[in-house]
Amino acid sequence: MGTKSKKGTSGRMEDPVTDDNFELWVLLDQTEEVISRARDLELDQYKLTQIQAKVLFMLTNQDNNGGMTLAEISKWLLREPHSVLSLINRMEKIGLVRRVKGPGDNKMRILLTDKARELYSQTTRRAISMIFSALSQEDKKQFQSYLKKLRNKARSLLGMDYKPPFLP
Repeated sequence: MGTKSKKGTSGRMEDPVTDDNFELWVLLDQTEEVISRARDLELDQYKLTQIQAKVLFMLTNQDNNGGMTLAEISKWLLREPHSVLSLINRMEKIGLVRRVKGPGDNKMRILLTDKARELYSQTTRRAISMIFSALSQEDKKQFQSYLKKLRNKARSLLGMDYKPPFLP
């Protein structure tokens, strides 16, 4: 990585271009961008967006078939509930999801339709497989560990996992 920056009188880095952390962030951002472009090209043939594919993945791979609430989907996608509601509305309109009342509660749950299950089973993941084939299994485990550490630290800094002590 680059050379260390000197701190100015304000305590800020004078030259963020030579800051190792900044360089890592740029590299991570560039990597995410090119992988996303490759994934977009692949998903275009199925007329799906990445966010829709993520919802299909999430609902397909959940622990039970009881669907998920908007709040659960929102938390998993790291998106605001109102934007997830708009997404679910669009997905419902094209027949990918449906809403049902949860058993024993009044919460609306989101379920996949048969159309979505079929589409998900047909959707390829070749771009992702080809890109990640550059890593060994051990590399992938380490990379996953590093990404989780970074994600957890960022969530903590943003207070995303804070739960007041008086809540169950």
